[in-house]
Amino acid sequence: MGFLDRLKQALPQLSFLLALFFGTRLMLTLIAVFTRSILGHKSPIKFGVTQYPWLNIWGEADTFWYIDIAKNGYSSHTNLLGQGNYAFFPLYPMLIKFLGAATGNKYYLAGLLISNFSLIFACIFLYKLVNQTSNQRIALNTIKYLFLSPTAFILSGVFTESLYLFLTVVIFYFTYKRNWILVGVVGFFVALTRNLGVLLIIPLLFEYLKEIHFDVKKIRLDIIFLFLIPLGLILYSFYNYHLTGDFLAFKTVQTAWGRSFSNPFHVVVHGLYKAFYQSNIRNYLDASIALISLAILCIFYKKIGFSYWLFGMYSILIPLSTELESMPRYILPIFPIYIILAKLGEDHSFDQVTTIFLGLLQGFLMVFWSSGYPLIV
Repeated sequence: MGFLDRLKQALPQLSFLLALFFGTRLMLTLIAVFTRSILGHKSPIKFGVTQYPWLNIWGEADTFWYIDIAKNGYSSHTNLLGQGNYAFFPLYPMLIKFLGAATGNKYYLAGLLISNFSLIFACIFLYKLVNQTSNQRIALNTIKYLFLSPTAFILSGVFTESLYLFLTVVIFYFTYKRNWILVGVVGFFVALTRNLGVLLIIPLLFEYLKEIHFDVKKIRLDIIFLFLIPLGLILYSFYNYHLTGDFLAFKTVQTAWGRSFSNPFHVVVHGLYKAFYQSNIRNYLDASIALISLAILCIFYKKIGFSYWLFGMYSILIPLSTELESMPRYILPIFPIYIILAKLGEDHSFDQVTTIFLGLLQGFLMVFWSSGYPLIV
């Protein structure tokens, strides 16, 4: 089958994907522009302002750090709070730097382009992955639930979520194809995107061993490619040492954001306690999304493979063991959750109710996001 034939065959699915992308982005933009025209913005961004208000809504919080790294590079200096830009892994800001140079130093625009194209290609590979392991309807509904996720507007912002989502979906796609060379290469870049990226080696090693029926005598030389994944983290650790004298400076500096390891369930209980006595809506939201996501993975684990479940669990529990803040954003790229929802969505009533609820919730959160009130950071 030629390229044009394959394109023609995929056109309905591609049209569905693009309709979801442009339709949801348009609706979110309208909500944000209307909200800002009424409420204004609590803390206007100075680094990413363009002449177009509808573009300015996609930068908040950590956007500052990515733009700073792209423009000025890494620095050993910290701000008055002790926060340093080496806390942020290099792949995304370096891509912004290169694309920004090609667009006349428009780093904010470069970040938007990288995030949104990453989102589109993540959806393409997610559809291909799920379609090969389930069916077309579940694959399309997985994409739908991704776009309906309560914080899915962040996927179009200047954040690493879309890039990380794209690379993790691609790495599982190549794992399904048993192309271990590409698994290793993509994994190297995942480890340069987020600190959790290196842990992908765990579910991927499980998949490798499953392929050889857990018989260590059948291990081949191609297992070496999996160890390209920790190489990404090792290289960044050496750079941290060169910059600060600390191999793990990216981890050490997290204390400046109030992050330190603790029992994740203690973090949740403490957060809910604070929410109750301080009427902190954000803590309620962070805890609720974290607990619901854990419940979905644990209750419906049979609807996904063990490697997906493992990826989902450590992606929630490790950041949850440091702080409740930002949990909805960290959970966003955990695509197995959307696969589970899509399979549950084979029940028409569940699909209708969940679609409406998630759509309304995302619109509600977009109001707060676009007006600068940090329900989601």
